[in-house]
Amino acid sequence: MKNYDIAKILHEIAIYEEIKGEEKFKPRAYERAAMYIGSLDNDLETLYRKTEGEEEGYGIKALMELPGIGKSIAHTLEEIITTGKSQYHQELKKQIPVDVTTLASMEGIGPKTVKVLYEKLGIANIEDLEKAAKEKRIRNVPGFGEKSEQQILKGIEFFKKTYGDRRFVLGFIFNTLEDILQSLKKLDVVEKAELAGSARRMKETIGDIDILAVSSEPDKVMDFFTSLPEVVYVHTKGITKSMIRLNSGIDCDLRIVPQQSFGAALQYFTGSKQHNVVLRTIALHRGYKLNEYGLYDKTNKKIAGREEEGP
Repeated sequence: MKNYDIAKILHEIAIYEEIKGEEKFKPRAYERAAMYIGSLDNDLETLYRKTEGEEEGYGIKALMELPGIGKSIAHTLEEIITTGKSQYHQELKKQIPVDVTTLASMEGIGPKTVKVLYEKLGIANIEDLEKAAKEKRIRNVPGFGEKSEQQILKGIEFFKKTYGDRRFVLGFIFNTLEDILQSLKKLDVVEKAELAGSARRMKETIGDIDILAVSSEPDKVMDFFTSLPEVVYVHTKGITKSMIRLNSGIDCDLRIVPQQSFGAALQYFTGSKQHNVVLRTIALHRGYKLNEYGLYDKTNKKIAGREEEGP
């Protein structure tokens, strides 16, 4: 698990604890630990794994030697590193089923505001918040008013403009992409798997992730894909296509395609829309038909598609 993922869990624990009204030092301790780990150049899991076997319990001792990491948080870090999650974090999410990361990051809304809006109006995400504000229900909550309601609407508008068409720096998440791809390739039921889309084109920023794979047992592949530790939400799960959201916030699509169409699909889903339009136009002018399944002649016989470079 990457430092970013670990820091995000600690950050959410801090928000949940503040919402619950825990003693101030606890959320602050988790928040300080999250900020420190998020700024680390060295991989925290590598540090723990490297020292774990040298002496019994030394792995957690190494964590406790880090600035601002006490025994309790060190044990939380050990659990996250070894299992991919924190049981305490999972329990907090069940107790307070709120998208705390999004709501608490908005202008003018902190953990205490999130708590009040959830308790009084059942607001759990940005969609609930916008609906309540437009229906003028927030102004009736003690401590709020028409002015604060309008400020919330402005904050939502700003958030949507900033993150509605969010782009991700490829360099920051490329290791995560590679980890997912290699995990898929290691499955016995996966014959091949490759990155497609703007990530394969090595664009500086990307909007989502596209992965293509070939498998004779797609249901097993999709079960594995939608259960990855990086997954925070499953948009859709099907036999040939599934879409998940990773804990970094980016969406990832996996398509299972036939072996005989893998090359054509890889070309199609790697290229931009404009690129594909140009290629299809060239094919039509030469008497062919080109799509994501292959290249076809005038009699609709498939003449290429298995490999990207040729037939």
